[in-house]
Amino acid sequence: MLHANYSYNNFICASAKKYKPAREALEVVDISNNQIDQDVSEVFGNMPPNLRELDLSDNRIEGSFMNPFPRFENIQRFDISDNNMNGPLPDFSRATPLMRELDLSNQRQTEQGGLTGTIPPDFSQLNELLVLNLASNNLTEFPPDLGNLLKLKRLDLSSNSLSQSIPTELGNLAVLNELDLSNNLLSDSIP
Repeated sequence: MLHANYSYNNFICASAKKYKPAREALEVVDISNNQIDQDVSEVFGNMPPNLRELDLSDNRIEGSFMNPFPRFENIQRFDISDNNMNGPLPDFSRATPLMRELDLSNQRQTEQGGLTGTIPPDFSQLNELLVLNLASNNLTEFPPDLGNLLKLKRLDLSSNSLSQSIPTELGNLAVLNELDLSNNLLSDSIP
């Protein structure tokens, strides 16, 4: 496995186009804790196609996710937390079928308010998902279908604008170790 760690620097741009042979072989890329100040579409346009892990956390990446999301068929861990993303969530299930850890948390760092709207029901088709962190955004609803993620061990939807009752289907998550729904507008009763 080829691993490139560029974390904790002062890079302002994510581009790997100049190094095409190495780019094709890269499986793990860590560009976290930099100063990358690009639109998310530019960042993904430069990413190696065979990635298994991608960490873009703690940068200044902005804009909305492309829909459909670019195909990263091998990716298992994707972290773009602590950036300036906004807009709706795309369907990750078709583009990232092997996803095990997905962290899109803490996008409310600008006036644009983070990721918005409903968590797509297609998230329930991420059959390998172990960790889903969508905390500190502006999401308003999550589908009962999340109860179909039978391998899910950690679900963090805290600090959003969820204003529904908690779906009883979450009770299907038999291996769930951590559920955080704090700091929302949830109502009715706790199932």
